[in-house]
Amino acid sequence: MVKVINNRRRHRPVNASCHGSLLSHRTPHSLSRMELDSLRLVRFLRDLTEDELKSFSELITLREVKPGERIIEEGAVVHALYIVCEGVVHVHRLAQKREMLLGRLGPGSFFGEINLFDPGVATASIYAMKQPVSLAVLNYEDVRGFMQDNPRAGYKIVSGMMTETTRRLRQTSARLVHSAYWGEATPTPR
Repeated sequence: MVKVINNRRRHRPVNASCHGSLLSHRTPHSLSRMELDSLRLVRFLRDLTEDELKSFSELITLREVKPGERIIEEGAVVHALYIVCEGVVHVHRLAQKREMLLGRLGPGSFFGEINLFDPGVATASIYAMKQPVSLAVLNYEDVRGFMQDNPRAGYKIVSGMMTETTRRLRQTSARLVHSAYWGEATPTPR
């Protein structure tokens, strides 16, 4: 279902919000204290006030994904930000026609944030792993509208996303340096 708020199209949640194992089947208006606290496990939501968090949770829709299913394909246009509520996803990137594992994301992690700020195509493929995965899905248009309508909350969200993105960039840089060092240190056959 779709509801209209401030003349913007907004997706009505499918009776879901992140919680504990990060999932609960309640409407945002009946979120318990525990469920709101569980949303704070998501780095970019940690600093929101209770009212901001409740308002933001109204943007969430739920998606259940089967093990092995591709959620996002590298090179495809992406229209949403995803939060892992339950399960684990793997992040893969093509390198010389092979998919390389870049990382694993579990409950409280998020992906799809790059295209929220720099629209384009996915920089990696995301796959659900062994168990079913529950995702909170946030349409970019809705998130942008929320941040525009709530600039203080928007600042907190962007700041939290940038903190996590910077952490990931540092990890990737360290792995690259480690890989380059050990790649050069390995003797080459003559």
